[in-house]
Amino acid sequence: MADAVCGKRAAIFDLDGTLIDSLPDLAAALNRSLARHGEAPVEPALVKPMIGDGALMLLKRGYAVRGLVPSEADVQIFLEDYEAHVTDLTVVFAGIPQALATLADEGYVLAVCTNKPEVSARKVLAALDLEAPFQAVIGGDATPFRKPDPRHLQAVLDAIGVPASCAVMIGDHPNDLAAAAGCATTGIFCNWGYGRADAAFQVDEPAELAPMIGAILAT
Repeated sequence: MADAVCGKRAAIFDLDGTLIDSLPDLAAALNRSLARHGEAPVEPALVKPMIGDGALMLLKRGYAVRGLVPSEADVQIFLEDYEAHVTDLTVVFAGIPQALATLADEGYVLAVCTNKPEVSARKVLAALDLEAPFQAVIGGDATPFRKPDPRHLQAVLDAIGVPASCAVMIGDHPNDLAAAAGCATTGIFCNWGYGRADAAFQVDEPAELAPMIGAILAT
């Protein structure tokens, strides 16, 4: 429950694994990078748990599967290649557009807090017609901090002018919950994503979000 009467309430979303299913494009970009070294592709099922800590960590983890360490050139090529193909295979999770519309209709401020590079995040949101509801999109390279550091989430709260106690953070990774806890913001874990976590508040489908957020932020 919110600590005080909230002038504005906010729902802040992670991106990959929460709003969008980007696993196919991320796995494809990783495997194109590995192919440049003559390496066999990594199965998407193995790539899935690598997602959530940003592009650099994904690349490092994927290369480690093949006993390699990416160079700075590998990282730059990977980022440019992924951005060029960021919406080839990526789709919006079923029910997300309706859930966002419901929250917007109920007066919530919506924002995105993602470890994905901000240019790529904005590009994929625009391409998938998801950009309009969000008043702020703060990527992992937009501040010196990224989730699980709560200062990344705090940058989003500052951008939208909503106190931590009047917001929730929705994500599919322990990083999202840790950032929320560090800001004294309630975290909601979505079970349709890529990660696993033991969370007090969990949802199995997007339609459950509005009722749960309403109950959490009730005053």
